[in-house]
Amino acid sequence: MSNSISKAELFLEQFRQFSDKELKNELDVFNLIEVIFKIDNFQLLEDLAFSSKYCLGLFHILGQNKTDVSEDYKKEITKNFTEVIEQIKSKLNEIILHFSDFERESFKTRYFEMTQNSMNNLFSLITDFSEIKLFLNQRKRNQDQ
Repeated sequence: MSNSISKAELFLEQFRQFSDKELKNELDVFNLIEVIFKIDNFQLLEDLAFSSKYCLGLFHILGQNKTDVSEDYKKEITKNFTEVIEQIKSKLNEIILHFSDFERESFKTRYFEMTQNSMNNLFSLITDFSEIKLFLNQRKRNQDQ
């Protein structure tokens, strides 16, 4: 068994022990994390998880219908939300470059097409990586102690 597969399996097992939440896209998350270990770029996982958590925060702000918020503020949040979605897609593209052609095209169809289904899938994947961010934070706190 490949070392990167073992590391990805161990990482997700540790995540499951930490979190009571199930990853909705576990197979795709596994494949992405496996590549991250294969290319030895754990920072990419940390960046993806951070951006995902930030994206969800912006999404929740956008979902609030507060009337005491200026239009400029709403525009700024919308702009930041759009930018972070593009950053996430860019990071995912960096990872899927290492997928086979078939896997890469399949991934792009599921997550990057401009359809409602693909957008829902992408947001679900972002939610998964947001959960992973909480796990990474806990791991870091445990290492610092």
